[in-house]
Amino acid sequence: MSVTDRASSALAERMARARGALAAPARTARTTVVIGRLLAAAFVVCFLTGLYSHLLQEPLPGMRFPTWPGVYAFTQGLHVAVGIAILPLLLGKLWTVFPRLLLWPPAGSPLQLVERASVGLLVSSALLEPAIGLVNTYQWYPWPFPFRQTHYALAWVIVGSIALHVAVKLPTIVRYWRRRSIAHDRGVADE
Repeated sequence: MSVTDRASSALAERMARARGALAAPARTARTTVVIGRLLAAAFVVCFLTGLYSHLLQEPLPGMRFPTWPGVYAFTQGLHVAVGIAILPLLLGKLWTVFPRLLLWPPAGSPLQLVERASVGLLVSSALLEPAIGLVNTYQWYPWPFPFRQTHYALAWVIVGSIALHVAVKLPTIVRYWRRRSIAHDRGVADE
């Protein structure tokens, strides 16, 4: 057995012990799906209200919007409130799937590698987007990039990443959309 095989075997054992230590009754595929659908709905609400704001500020040629009093204030209030609510939902979803980060090897095939990379893009952009949005509510800009354009571009990255993630995880989502967890479904093995 080569040095790399022994190291990989030792790492796999340690990762398995860590996953066992992190086991919790609430870390189920069902919990992940329930939080995920709330999180996806929240991102869609933020995306649509943000798109409305963007198109009001930079309308496409020939585009006109009615200017009803209070509509913009309502949509932006909803955008900010739901955007703040995304943070605990996102942390909850990450908590339910955290043991999946401890799989060894991290990807068993090129397809799994692409899937894990797309999840990495989704998670990083989903963490960054509400964080810079929250900082924006204080009108503090400690970064060198333009907030509005970056926030808008990240929104498209997130929506695309969510669509890809849902497509990949659709069998799991369908299986746990309405069904209650059963004892043998414990864990996020198929999530």
